[in-house]
Amino acid sequence: MPDFIKLLDPRPWIALAVAAAILFCVVKYKDALHQVDKLTAQIDKDKAEATATARENEKLMSRSLAAIATNHQKEMQDEKDKRDKFIADVRTGAVRLSIPVKACPASTGANTTAGYSHIPETRAELTPEAGTTLAAIAADGDDAIRQLNACIDSYQAIRAIANHVQTK
Repeated sequence: MPDFIKLLDPRPWIALAVAAAILFCVVKYKDALHQVDKLTAQIDKDKAEATATARENEKLMSRSLAAIATNHQKEMQDEKDKRDKFIADVRTGAVRLSIPVKACPASTGANTTAGYSHIPETRAELTPEAGTTLAAIAADGDDAIRQLNACIDSYQAIRAIANHVQTK
């Protein structure tokens, strides 16, 4: 019976239970580390995919903006060439500019507004200097509109790419 009494001693059973608990904790800890490693790997993969997508979209945006800028520069140069030729023609007299004016009525003593309505339209020719100044003012306005349109085109291109990315 002494062997049976040795089996009832709780110390070996407690040691066995503690060893089993430690083994259980070690296994759970390793499983937790494995899960952390898997999640970290997934995060790294998602991060790499997001970075690649962002770089691809950045390249697409850069190409779009470069195409718009190139087109804008070409359009501005073409219009400048046309404007320079027009201004040169105005200066040499090849193109004459005039504006409509109403002729003053013959001095009959009565100067009424009703009298002006029957007078035919006449034209006043601008001097070459005034014509070139007027053409330059109009050209500056046209250039500003072209620049605004290029800005709008750039905004729309970036917006379209950004909207496409958000719908993915």
